[in-house]
Amino acid sequence: MTYALSRVLGWAAVAAIIIGALVLRVPRLDQRPMHGDEANQAVRTGLLLDQGYYHYDPADHHGPTLYFAAWPFCRASADTFAETTEWNFRLVPVTFSLLTLLLMLGLGSCANGHGLFVNRVGLYSAALLTVVSPAMVYYNRFFIQESMLITFLTGMLLCAVRYASALSVPKPETRNPKPETRNPKPETRNQKPETLVWAAAFGAFAGLAAATKETVVLSFAAAAVAMVAACGFGGLWRAWRTRDALVAVGVAAFVAVLLYSSFFTYPRGVYDALFSTYQTYHTRATAVPEHQHPWNFYLKIIFWFKYGRGPVWSEAGLLLPAALAILLSILPFRRHSAASKETRGRQRWVRFLAVYTLALTALYSAIPYKTPWCALSFLHGFILLAGVGIGVCWKAFSRTDGQRTGPLPAAVHLCGKLAILFGVAVLVRHHVMQAHRACFKMPADPRNPYVYAHTGTDAMNLVAEIERAAKQAEGTDTLIALAVPTPDTWPLPWYLRKYRNVGYWNRVEDIPAELQPTIVVAAADQGDVADERFGRGKRASFFGIRPGVLLNLFVPEK
Repeated sequence: MTYALSRVLGWAAVAAIIIGALVLRVPRLDQRPMHGDEANQAVRTGLLLDQGYYHYDPADHHGPTLYFAAWPFCRASADTFAETTEWNFRLVPVTFSLLTLLLMLGLGSCANGHGLFVNRVGLYSAALLTVVSPAMVYYNRFFIQESMLITFLTGMLLCAVRYASALSVPKPETRNPKPETRNPKPETRNQKPETLVWAAAFGAFAGLAAATKETVVLSFAAAAVAMVAACGFGGLWRAWRTRDALVAVGVAAFVAVLLYSSFFTYPRGVYDALFSTYQTYHTRATAVPEHQHPWNFYLKIIFWFKYGRGPVWSEAGLLLPAALAILLSILPFRRHSAASKETRGRQRWVRFLAVYTLALTALYSAIPYKTPWCALSFLHGFILLAGVGIGVCWKAFSRTDGQRTGPLPAAVHLCGKLAILFGVAVLVRHHVMQAHRACFKMPADPRNPYVYAHTGTDAMNLVAEIERAAKQAEGTDTLIALAVPTPDTWPLPWYLRKYRNVGYWNRVEDIPAELQPTIVVAAADQGDVADERFGRGKRASFFGIRPGVLLNLFVPEK
C-alpha cells in the first residue's frame, strides 16, 4: 500500500468516525424531557445570558466551564434565556464529544515507541468504540459536565504522551559540540522548546478540567498512582524537568483562577473553589441517602443491567480486549531484547492507562454517593484499553517480516484478521443498537440504565396544562406560584423560563398573603393547604414530575 493511499484511507476512516458520531448524537436532541440537573445548569447559564455575569456557587453546582462554553451556543440563536431551546444547550456536550475524538487521534504511535496504540487499527477501534458506546452516546446528549471532563482528561493524556515523546528524541548534533560536564543537573538536560509547549498545553487542559467538575481530583489521584506504577519513583525523578513542571502548574493555576473568578471579576469564586467545596462534597458523598448505592452500582450499569422484563444492556464486550491490554502491560520489560527500545515507552503508557482506569474505578465505586454519568471517566479508560488490545491482536496476525512462507501461515494470518474485524463489527453493531434504543426509543424509561431520577413524560402534561391556563389568562405575565421543596422543583424553572411572574417557595404558608396567583403548583403533601387557600374557583389535578415525586396543580376552571 502506497503512502498516499494509506493517508486517503486514514482520512476516510476519520471522516466515517465523525459522521457516525454525529448521526448518533445530533438527531432529536429536544425529544427527551429536560433532566433536573440539565435544567439546573441551563438556568445558571440563563443568568449569565440575561445578567451578563456569573458567580461560582459551590452548593449544588459545579465548575464554571460549562456555562461559559454554552454562552456562544445560546447567543447564536437567542438574545435572552427565554428564547433558548434544548438544542442550544445540548449541542455543547455533542461538540465536546467530537473534540474528544479528535484528541484521541493524536494518541497513536509517536517517536521512539511512545504512544498508546501499536497501529492505526487499535487507534481507530478505540475511537469507533467511543462513538458507539451507549453510555457515552446517551450522556453526550446531556447538558452536564461529564462530556467536557472527558475531553479535558483526554487532552491531558495526549499532551503527556507527546511530551514524553519529545523528551525522548535526541537533540540534533552540532558541528562544534561543547564538552559535556559531569553529572549535569536534571533541569539542564534535553531542554527542548517542544517539551515546553506540551507542558503548557497539559497545564491548560488540567486547569480546564479542574474548573469543570470538582470530582476531577479523583482522576488526578488515580493518575498519580498510575504514573508511579508505570515509571517508578526512580524513573520519575530521572525524567523530572523543573522548568516544565512549573510551567504546567502555573498554566493550570492561571486557567482555573481565570474561570473560577469569572475572568478576575469575582475573587470569592477562587476562595470557594479552594475551601468551600470540600465540605459540600463531603456531605454529599456521605449524607445524601437517595444517591447512596452499593459498590458495584457502576459496574452493573455499564457491564450488565436488566430491569424487570426490560432488555439487557451491556458493554461487557470491551472487557476481553481490555483485559488483554492490561495483561500485556504488567509483563516485565524485555530490557535485553532488540525490540525493547521501540516498545518500552508504549508499554509504560499502556501500564499507566491500565492502573489509572482500575484505580479510578475503585475510587468511584468506594464512594457511597453515586450517579451513573460519573462512570464515563473510567469507562473511557476501558474503551482505550480495548482499542489497545485490538491493535495488539491485529499486529500478531500481520506479516511484516517477509520470512513466513507457505499457504498455511498466510491463511492463518488472513483468518485471524478477518476474525478481529468480525468481532469488532459485532461489538459495534451491538452497541449501536443499544445506543439507538437508549436515545430514541427509551430516553426517559426507567428500564434504561442511564435514566436516573429523570423527568417523566407526565411532567410534560403538567407543563402543557400550565401553558394552556396561562394562555387563557394573562399570557407570559400570568402570576404563577410554586410551593415545592427546591430539589423537587426541577426542571420546572426551565419550562417556565418564558413567564415573567413566577415565584418559588418551599411551603404554601411561605407565599405572601397578598398574592393571589392564577396558577399554583404545590407538593403532594401541601395539597390540602393549597386547596384551602387557593382552591376556590380552581380545578385541581395530580402530575408525576419524576418517579416518586407528585405535584398538585391548581388552574382556573375552564
